[in-house]
Parts: sequence; structure tokens; C-alpha cells
Amino acid sequence: MAELFDTKFLAKLEHLYLLSQRIFRGTSRAERKSRHIGSSLEFADYRNYVAGDDPRTIDWNVYGRLDRLFVKLFEEEEDLHVYLLVDSSASMAWQSGTISKFDQGRRIAAALAYISLANLDRVNVHAFNDGLGADCGLSRGKNQFHQILSFLSALECSKRGTSLGKTVQRFVQRVKRRGLVILISDFFDPVGYKEALNLLRFQRFELQVIQVVDPAELTPDLSGDFQLLDCETGQALDITSNPSARAAFKAEIGNFLSGLERYCFENQTGFLQATTNDAFEDLVLRVLRERRLVA
Repeated sequence: MAELFDTKFLAKLEHLYLLSQRIFRGTSRAERKSRHIGSSLEFADYRNYVAGDDPRTIDWNVYGRLDRLFVKLFEEEEDLHVYLLVDSSASMAWQSGTISKFDQGRRIAAALAYISLANLDRVNVHAFNDGLGADCGLSRGKNQFHQILSFLSALECSKRGTSLGKTVQRFVQRVKRRGLVILISDFFDPVGYKEALNLLRFQRFELQVIQVVDPAELTPDLSGDFQLLDCETGQALDITSNPSARAAFKAEIGNFLSGLERYCFENQTGFLQATTNDAFEDLVLRVLRERRLVA
């Protein structure tokens, strides 16, 4: 992964920032301006002076022109907490081309982490499968990128299944500071995804969804009799792949993919579907901007 993130590519990422619709109270100044009125140097507006206001905030130039007292209001600059949740379940190991879904997912996570660090946001990366796994710890500043990159590089796909519900329940218990959650997964959870995503939204996290799929999963080139083995549950299924079966599968997978995108649209959640054959640099620098996950 380190070869992807050379100096030239990192310089391009520094011109981007994550889009966040909400404002979360920060504890230190960063490059993201909030709607909260504070005392930074970025002018926002005026209001009438009232007894008790700090005289240092009075605009004496306005007083000289209008003979009325106004105080200056400023935009407070606050840091955003960004949580990247990366699926490391068995299904993410699927690979029909040069890289697996897991590889593509952690590359995307690394790029988004650097964009956040370059904007002085606080970043943590969590792995998950049938529950919440290890995390690399909260980081801030570009000099911490090597720590995140090392963490992602060392991650391996497990042989466990996917449980978005258990993962999110543990996450909201562990993380007390609200912020932006970017969930990177194939979302192949037999229980579904709505309950987990609803819980994040109910707990007042802002949510962005990145679904990583392999083209061979969407249009499998199979014909004849097969036994399919679920890589996460071990369940076996005997099938005959004929035109009608392939048409039924195409309709079913289409409903699943469109359903997730529709859920995100209806709930004002950022959504991106990435495939393993998407060129990584184009995906980060162009597609993420087109889908309004970064700007």
C-alpha cells in the first residue's frame, strides 16, 4: 500500500476535504469552520452590543460612522472526528482480478484518512467482521499517517462472517464523541444493514457508506451444476445455473444493490459503490468528488 501513497499522490489528496453536513463540537481549532460563534480570527457577522459583552469585540470603526455599538462575531474553527470502519470479514477476501474487495476497501480508507489528517481532523480506523475489532487509535496531523497506513497494511481478512448490527452496537458503546462514520463494506450481512445504519443515525453520527463489490459477484459466468459454499457460514447450496437462474440472480442482486443506494438517498447518507476494477487514483480523485463524499 505504501507504494500507492507517494509524495505526488499525497499532494493531490491535500487539496481535498471530507464533506460533512453537520457540525460537531470540537475541542481544538482545525481547518473546518463551524456555525458556532467563537473567538477565532474568521469574521462572521455583527450584532448589537449588550451590557456585559467584551469591549474588545466592539467595532469602533462602525461606531464612528453610525454612533452605535456593534460587536463582531467570528466563526469558530473546530476539528471533526472521523471514524473509518473497514470490513475484514471472509467475504471481503473475494478476488476475481488483481485485487480483492478488502484491498480496495483499505486503500480507500487510507486515502480518506490522509485527507482528514491533512485537514486537522481527528481520525480513527476500526476493523470489523462479526463484531468490532481492533482500531489504530485516534490520530491527528499528517505525521500520523504512517501509523494508520501501517495498521491497514497489517490487517488481514478473517474467516468470520459479517455482523453489522453487533459491530455498530459495540461501536456506539465504545465511542462517546460524535462525528462522521465512513462504513466500508460489501454489506453482505444475512441479517441486513438497515438496523445497524439506523442505530448510527439515531445516535447522531453522520454516516457515509462505501460499498465495495467485485464485478464477478454481480454477473457470475457459471453454467451447469454446482455446489456453492458460503465462505462465511459454511452453508452449501446445490444449484443448476441456467438462463432462468442467472436472470433470477441478476434481479436479486440488483434489488440488493439498489436498495442500499435508495436507503442512503432517502436518509441523506453519502453513498458510493466501488468495484475492485476501478482505478484507485481515479476513484479517489474523481469519483469520490462526483458522489459528493469529498470536495
